[in-house]
Amino acid sequence: MTPFVGRHAALARMLAAGRAGRAGAGPRRAGLVLVSGEAGIGKTALLGRFAAECHPSTVLWGAGWDDARAPAWWPWTQALRVLPPDPRLTAIVGEPGPAAGDDARARVFAAVSEALERIAPVVVILDDLQWADDTSVSLLKFLTRQPRTRPLLLVAAYRPDELPPGVLTGLAEPAESIALSGLGPAETGDLVRAIAGDTAARQWAPAVHTRSDGHPFFARELCRLMEAGGSTGDVPVAVREVIGRRLARLPEGCADLLDAAAVAGPVLRPDVLADVGAPTAEPIEAALAAGVLTGGADAPVRFAHDLFRETIYAALPARRRVELHERVGSALQRRHERGAPVFPAELARHFAAAVPLRGSGPAVTWAHAAAEADAGRYAFAEAAAHLRRARTAVTDAGARLPDADLVRLLTAEAGLRLRAGDAAAARALLDVAWRPAGTDAGLLALVALGLDSVGARFAMPRTELITALETARHALDGLGTPAEAQVTAALARQLQHSVPADRPRAAPYAERAVAIARTLDDPVTLASCLLARHDLLWTPGTGAERVLIATEIIEAARAAGDPERQAQGFLLTANAHLENGSAAFRAAFGEFAYLTESLRQPRHDYLLRTRQAALALLDGALETGERLIAEAAVLGEEVGDSDTGNVRMSQRLEVVRARNDPDELRRTAAEAVRWWVGAPAHAHAVAAGFLARAGDLGAARREVETVRALPDWRADRSYLWSVFVGELTAAAIALADRDLCALLLADLEPLAGTCAVNGALVCFMGAHAHRVGLLRAALGDPAGAAESLRVALDVHERLGARLWADETRRALATLGPGTGATICRSGEMWRVSYRGHAAYLRDCKGLHDLSVLLARSGAGVTALELAAGGGPVLLDRVAGEPTLDATALRAYRRRLADVAGDERERLLDELRRATRPGGAVRPLGAGNAERARKAVTARIRDAIRRIETVLPEFGRHLDRSVRTGHLCRYDD
Repeated sequence: MTPFVGRHAALARMLAAGRAGRAGAGPRRAGLVLVSGEAGIGKTALLGRFAAECHPSTVLWGAGWDDARAPAWWPWTQALRVLPPDPRLTAIVGEPGPAAGDDARARVFAAVSEALERIAPVVVILDDLQWADDTSVSLLKFLTRQPRTRPLLLVAAYRPDELPPGVLTGLAEPAESIALSGLGPAETGDLVRAIAGDTAARQWAPAVHTRSDGHPFFARELCRLMEAGGSTGDVPVAVREVIGRRLARLPEGCADLLDAAAVAGPVLRPDVLADVGAPTAEPIEAALAAGVLTGGADAPVRFAHDLFRETIYAALPARRRVELHERVGSALQRRHERGAPVFPAELARHFAAAVPLRGSGPAVTWAHAAAEADAGRYAFAEAAAHLRRARTAVTDAGARLPDADLVRLLTAEAGLRLRAGDAAAARALLDVAWRPAGTDAGLLALVALGLDSVGARFAMPRTELITALETARHALDGLGTPAEAQVTAALARQLQHSVPADRPRAAPYAERAVAIARTLDDPVTLASCLLARHDLLWTPGTGAERVLIATEIIEAARAAGDPERQAQGFLLTANAHLENGSAAFRAAFGEFAYLTESLRQPRHDYLLRTRQAALALLDGALETGERLIAEAAVLGEEVGDSDTGNVRMSQRLEVVRARNDPDELRRTAAEAVRWWVGAPAHAHAVAAGFLARAGDLGAARREVETVRALPDWRADRSYLWSVFVGELTAAAIALADRDLCALLLADLEPLAGTCAVNGALVCFMGAHAHRVGLLRAALGDPAGAAESLRVALDVHERLGARLWADETRRALATLGPGTGATICRSGEMWRVSYRGHAAYLRDCKGLHDLSVLLARSGAGVTALELAAGGGPVLLDRVAGEPTLDATALRAYRRRLADVAGDERERLLDELRRATRPGGAVRPLGAGNAERARKAVTARIRDAIRRIETVLPEFGRHLDRSVRTGHLCRYDD
């Protein structure tokens, strides 16, 4: 047994962490200890000693396995098998079954947390974390964040030089981190003494420390070598040489056993080794006695250290290694046929290595089985690696896969890479798969549907993708199969989301796809085809019909067990409700968010974050919305989502519009033109609206004329049309373009009961009634404008759209009854209009005052309130009233006798301001109200003179209708 030497300080820190986790009561977080160090440095020995001292805590132990055959969850599989049976933990401790819904992973995480809570206090030790799969690490991170009522200590050990980048993100900061390094000279002497005695320690310890640098494993092996007659000069440079000499002393027959065991894995299974033809009983006993193997009795037999297995495996001749992989794979397959537990990943690994002997068939078969098993455990990157390994093994063997096998491997791996958040890798694999697909309809469908899943940026030409789908659809035409329906539906959607010229071709394909799907008993296909119909219908004013289609998509997805499509259906439902002005959108959004969180996939995390940003903007939380937009953009770039920039730009429009900063409006206008090159009418309309808001009317006019010069500016009715028409409306009103205002009003009036929503709840952009009201006001219909704006205000308040409600109130406030008199802010300028004529003036305080008076026509507004400009009103005292009465003055003077220092000086300053030099009380001067009257009167009259220079009739009207004084008033 290896002595415990030199790690007492580290042990004390671990025990202290355990005690800290047990102290106190109430909610707490799990404790976390991270132990790091290179191979053989003593991590496992430290963990073992710590576990022995953890009484009365329950100790669960698992370890990573440096082998691609290791299935997902492997460390947790070992650690949790001692727990009472729980069907929710089957994905971890049971046999791999068919792939479950992705939301099951969240339930597995929760089940593990609850199980550990029930047996607390508990310590979970995970050794060799560097070999753990991503899903196992995710579970560890999950447990560290969950509030608990009973103690849980998580201990993980790893080799830092073998740890993949980013594994410890979110873990290292709250953890007790213990880094093990080599032993010091005295500690190395203690180790030598424990192994070989006092005499050996005196003779060898200095040399052992020098040659091993205190590395416990090297030092221990060197001591044993020297015990066998070696000398310090014989110390190997590499540990494999030390192990090789030690193995050479084993009895005859051990070599065959250890060769087979090194190929089979770290844990020895006697039935597999016997089936391979390796002797087991006596060689195992000899290897146990020599310390090469450990375990026995009730514990599984395994290599005492992974370096033993690694050294043996590396020393095998290439031909023998391949033969052993083939024999072990065949033995495991027979074990599987007997009903004994075997992970598909094990078979996939062995048959991939055995391709030179067995060919590609078993490697491909078991690679698909292993990928399906790991995908069912939500370990998508690990699942994809099985498929890649099979392809690489065939190539390395100088063989060639049949085209059908190659295409299926490539498309399956692409789908898994996409779910793991690597869209670029997925696209590259699909590009490779296209050529070997040839003219085979089924293979073309696989590749084309894979390309459709990767997607493309909205409103940009997607010629290659459409060509691929058309080629596949042509090969499938008339078969009436699910593949034909799905490819046809995908083609319809891609045409619809392409540039405007492509969209008219989409409708026949969508109808054909749904017609085929209705003949099939296949809810997966039906959901896909209904999505195409939904997207074809996706234009303003169709929300009610789209709710019905989205509901059918949800039901079909639920029947198919497809939570991704189900979440998509709820998002489309929420979007349609929001377009309809229904507060029911929040309930549908809640369902979407719940399902999307349960999927625990990077690309769905991105999707959810973007929609949370949209909701924050709708609620008026601009800062929160901006933060979420930035976070979503980072996630989108990481997963390679093709529409990341488009979504970010669309949401930024609402932030910039709400801020109304002229410089930012101009920058965004220029960015819109650069960004939406595939939809020029949309781009230039956005630029026109933003430039008009900034007061740059000449540039806004140029953008409007650009839009009008485009042949399709009136024809395109995509789901971006609401943004297009909204910004063109802002420009038309600012430019006093009555013809364009009338045209836009005719387009918007049929939609006055609905709302503008950009994309699938990418951004809410106000009720259409709001813009109808603004257009009516610009066309000289103040009564109709007020009616529409009141409708818009009701919608905004019902939806909780705070900023839009405020904007509608301001628009209502600018309406003058019966005359069409309006004064409203437009960027840095003020727009004044009267009886169908409008002009723009630079900002001045009097225009602020007049806009308030017109909004409260017939009601008096105090000069004090106008002077405050929306701030707190300062109430007057009567002129001549004393600043302090006699009682207050006496109180101040008595207080002076009791204070000193700074407080006394402050009191004296107050008294000096309130009294004359002789001590008499000063009276107040002119009141605040009088000062406000004079200031407000002067600035209102100045503003009226300015208006009269550009709109003489309006100026004369205001001169007659506005009264100033302590109480100001506008009477129409």
